Formats: sequence, C-alpha cells, structure tokens
Amino acid sequence: MSVTGQVGHIALLEQDGFGAANTVDRDDVTNYKGVKITGDSLVSNNNPLVAEGEIGTGRDVTQAIPGGFSSAGAINGNLRARAASVFLRGALGSGASAPEITAPPASRTTYRPADALPVWTLEKKIGTDTRSADELLTLRYTDTMVNTLNLTANSGGLSTFSAGLIACGEEYLDAAARAGLGTPLPTPVFDDKAPWDATTNPGGWNQASDDLLVFHGGRIGLKDSTNAEGVAFGYTGGTTGVGDLETTFQSLEVAINNNVAADEYTIRPSRFLRSLTEGIRAVELNLTIIFESYEKYQQYNYGATGRTLPGYNFYMGALEVALVNWQLGATESLATAAPAGVTNPQGVSLKIPKVAFTGLPVTLASGRIQVSTTARALKPASGDIIVAEVRPGPYINGA
Repeated sequence: MSVTGQVGHIALLEQDGFGAANTVDRDDVTNYKGVKITGDSLVSNNNPLVAEGEIGTGRDVTQAIPGGFSSAGAINGNLRARAASVFLRGALGSGASAPEITAPPASRTTYRPADALPVWTLEKKIGTDTRSADELLTLRYTDTMVNTLNLTANSGGLSTFSAGLIACGEEYLDAAARAGLGTPLPTPVFDDKAPWDATTNPGGWNQASDDLLVFHGGRIGLKDSTNAEGVAFGYTGGTTGVGDLETTFQSLEVAINNNVAADEYTIRPSRFLRSLTEGIRAVELNLTIIFESYEKYQQYNYGATGRTLPGYNFYMGALEVALVNWQLGATESLATAAPAGVTNPQGVSLKIPKVAFTGLPVTLASGRIQVSTTARALKPASGDIIVAEVRPGPYINGA
C-alpha cells in the first residue's frame, strides 16, 4: 500500500543545550510542541565523496565513500499562532516557545533577537502503523537550529510560514517499542492520536485556539522611521483620515535569515557536524505594491517625497504588520482584551522600526500597475531590529 502523510506529524522540543537531545517527554515544562504543517523538505544527505579523475582505473569511477552527514530543509504551513510562536522563538532566540492551549484573554509573548539561538529536538512521523509497521517512518532530529523563517501575507489567500532548519543528528525511531512490543530502538515521544487533547497530550494544539491568520484580519502600518524601537503607529486621523494605515500592499513577506554555518566537520572519528554557528542576522522584506502615487516613487527611489533627483540616502520607514483572527479595528491591537466578534483572540504582530527601501521599479503594464520591490531592516539607534508578538501568550512553561 502507498503511504499517506496526512496522519503524520512534526513536533519540536527545545533542548537544554547543544548535545542535550530530548529523548523523553519529561514534564509539562519541557513538552513537545506539535505544529500544523502543509509539508516539509527536511531530508538527510550523505554527501558522497567520489574518487573521480584517478589515472590508472580507466574512464569509469571505481569507488565512493560517505562524506559528512547532514540533515536540512524547510517546514512549511499556513500561519497560525502556535507555529508562529515556536518558529519565532527559534529564529530570533528569545521569548517563550509556544502559546497556551487555553490562554488568558489578552496574554501575549514577545520575541526579540538574541545573539545565541536555541537548539531543538524535532520528531517527524510519516505514515501510520494501522495496517502495517512497514508503512510507518518516524525520525528524530537533534541539535536543530532554525536558520531561516519566512512569514508571508497574501491578499486573497492564506498567510504562510516556511522555516528552514539544519540538524546535526538524525535517528530512526521504533514505534513498536512505544506500543510495548519490545525496546530494541529509541522510541517516539509525541502522540498524535489526539493532538488537541491537553490532558493526555499537553504539547498538542487546541483546535479551538489555533485559527488561520489571513490578510483580511489585520493591517499594515507604515510611517517615517524615528531610528528607535519606540515608534508609535496610529490608525485614526492624519492627512488621509486613516493615520499610518498602509492600504497599497498586496503581499508582504518578512524573511529572517540567521546565516547559520553548517560546515563544522572536523578530523576525528565521526562524519557528523560538530556544531552549528550563528552568522550575521538579515531581516528583509519582499513587497508587492499597487502603484498609485508619484510620492511613493520619490520616497523609495530618491530618498524623500518632493525630490526630483536621486539623493544620497535611502528612505527609512518603520513598518508594523498584524494578522489576527478578527477584524482589527482602528483603535485595537493585539493587546485588546475582548475584541468584538471573536471568543478566543489569536494573532501575530511584527514591528520593524527601521527599514531601508531600495527602490520602486515602476514599469508600464496593461491594467493595474503592481510593483515588486525589496527592503532591508536595519538595527535602530535604540531597540531591536525586529520585535514580534504572538497571542495567546506563554504556554504551560510559565514563561
């Protein structure tokens, strides 16, 4: 029979440190977090070393041996609070690792950049053993880092995430041992029989508190940067009547890249990665904008509104994006205690206080003119390069 992935799972647990894999679900404080996904590309590679070009063996290669072993790839899914919290924690480095299953009305967790990233143990199940044990593959990845995280909001579509992971270790898990049929191999930890049941599976999600977060439940704010994290956005009044509300973005992607070095193979009795090292953190924006104002062209291309020639500086803006499971009012935010129309408020917000817009490449087109461009986040004089919040707030771990 062919194998279905619909009954599989991805679950993560933050490790106490590098080399301290979590092979047992020890207690509620360090519980595996299950996240809903649409697929993954996390795979291993033996990186074979092939003896090519040797003189004396003819034109055909005669030998190859395994090189450095590696496991890397992406976890992809629709954006929800649970997945956002786990991967924002992994990509930025600080903040609690997952939201509550049943949360206080306005609890939130803030995620900020840190110099050191956490490492994770990840369990991946493919298939089911309902018909045959041959149809089940369960793997455990250890000493895993979140190298990249892309959060994308699309008008007219689902918001998505893609988390690029790198793991130092991988092992096969034996499901039969979990069922009490023997213990020849390491056993799975996460139980996906009832992932929303907080009593039997505290790391699972609550189906009533893990909503989709899409474009029409949220907003984008854009204004001049003050070169400080404390820039305040307002969505009433102003010259346009809507304050700092930006209504021309059709899609927005925030891409966080930790540039993790995954090449630390050393001469020793092992072909596995010794460690992972964080590199320069890059936060970039990919934008699709409806062109409707020459002032935007002057800003993004010349550096300021009113200029008629290119200047010697970029336009520096501050950007705020929120995606929630209700219609976010002008005076509401992620912290609004009891927003109308929703019983279990959930959402994600990102604030980037200093953004260098690289230009607005406007071209003639038949019909509506849409412009794709990029921007680069910079660290402001005070505060962090990016600040993220997720609601509901800290999950079980008391953080």
